[in-house]
Amino acid sequence: MGFSAKNSGILHTLQLPFIPLLVEIVYFVHMNQKILLLALFLGLSGVLYAQETVTGAQVLTHENYLYGRFEVAMQSAPGNGIVSSFFLYNWDIGCNWPAENNEIDIEMTGNDEDLHFTTHYPGPWFFSEEYEVDYNPHEEMVEYAIEWVPGTVRWYIEDELVYTQNESFVDDLIHPMRVFMNLWVANAVNWVGPWDPAILPRSSHYDFVKVYNYTPGTGDAGTGNNFTLDFEDHFDGDALNPDIWEITDFGDFEGNLAGFYQQNVSVADGLLTLTLNEPGDWIVTVPVTFQVDMSNVELEATDVVYLNGGFNNWCGTCAPMSDLDGDNIYTLTVNIEPGEHEYLFTLNFWEELGGAPEGSECDYQPCDEFYNYGFQASIVDTEIILPPVCWGTCADCGETSVTALTAAQTSVQLWENEVRYVARPGATLDVFDLQGRRVYTQLLDSAEGTVTLPSTIQGWTAVRVSGEVTEVRTHGIIK
Repeated sequence: MGFSAKNSGILHTLQLPFIPLLVEIVYFVHMNQKILLLALFLGLSGVLYAQETVTGAQVLTHENYLYGRFEVAMQSAPGNGIVSSFFLYNWDIGCNWPAENNEIDIEMTGNDEDLHFTTHYPGPWFFSEEYEVDYNPHEEMVEYAIEWVPGTVRWYIEDELVYTQNESFVDDLIHPMRVFMNLWVANAVNWVGPWDPAILPRSSHYDFVKVYNYTPGTGDAGTGNNFTLDFEDHFDGDALNPDIWEITDFGDFEGNLAGFYQQNVSVADGLLTLTLNEPGDWIVTVPVTFQVDMSNVELEATDVVYLNGGFNNWCGTCAPMSDLDGDNIYTLTVNIEPGEHEYLFTLNFWEELGGAPEGSECDYQPCDEFYNYGFQASIVDTEIILPPVCWGTCADCGETSVTALTAAQTSVQLWENEVRYVARPGATLDVFDLQGRRVYTQLLDSAEGTVTLPSTIQGWTAVRVSGEVTEVRTHGIIK
């Protein structure tokens, strides 16, 4: 075999993660989702949304590794849009992304025969090498390895060193990472080519994985004999070793068109196989009933309450809720695929937001800037009925102390770029953009007054004045 650098040392700066930043199937940006919405209204009882058109697979170790040598024998999958990988990622990053973003990749794209060696850093940004080889990685089982030590990452093909990163930025790879293998479809035509589901099914194969701990001066493997074997798995038997591996089920990440499902992971004849395929009969929808209690909101006859979430692409007005029995609890039943889902309630399109209070126990993703409710649906669920919550709270209206106020008690008006308010001292003024992100906050130290908003706040804006047990809202357009 022969190898050569085709496109050496490319530094990329990003506003969002590009390859593969892993998150569960939750969506933080309301207006930028990848799931296609059908929005078929089935009478008043339910709404059915489109299923995925392609499914993929992912496995990862239970354990994290700070430095080490990581070996794999793999054969990647051919085809435009497809990415086969073996990589390390700081999966247990919690709320610390991108400050602790770390990743080291070996990736093959199905539209050509090159390899991609990449490291990822806080920012986020990444440094990548496109590497040309004289074989077809989609047709041959080839051995690869990553050696990661403080300040240096080395990539090997058939135990031959082919590429090294030891620039100063590599010093930022300091967080323990898990070992991953996955097969997915990238929504990045310039990188992987246009995706065509007509080529399904496609599979990648793995013959073995070996992981070594970094033990300088006491090891017996790798560069300088500085590594000691932790485990090796030759995928014997008919299933993954549950002591080593976990399988991602209902998982996804931004830029991936293929959700991960355990049905696409198989072990047979000494090979681990990950498959891209059309959704099978095992992908079912679960009827989920959403409920919001509007008892503490003074509604006009023309007001409409809507349900918005990742499952309907945060569509705004496609999912109106109804109160058929007049008890002020608005409901809607939606057929949703298993997985993790975020949602909130809105009034009159995006005029007012009824989400989880900031920092509360019902804020499903406390790491992000959105205040959404959330839940997880399992493939074994036959029906989910979520309990009613009082608008903008975590409890029902009988348990919460939040009350609706008349204009005489508290009021807020938006005039051009000024907010005029009447409120109890100690109340908080919050300003939100169309996507529900807080863009400005101020503690109000007087009972009434005027706040001039910064010139950076433009376009549709929602304004909330809230105290310990009070809350009023308004909205408008700032030019």
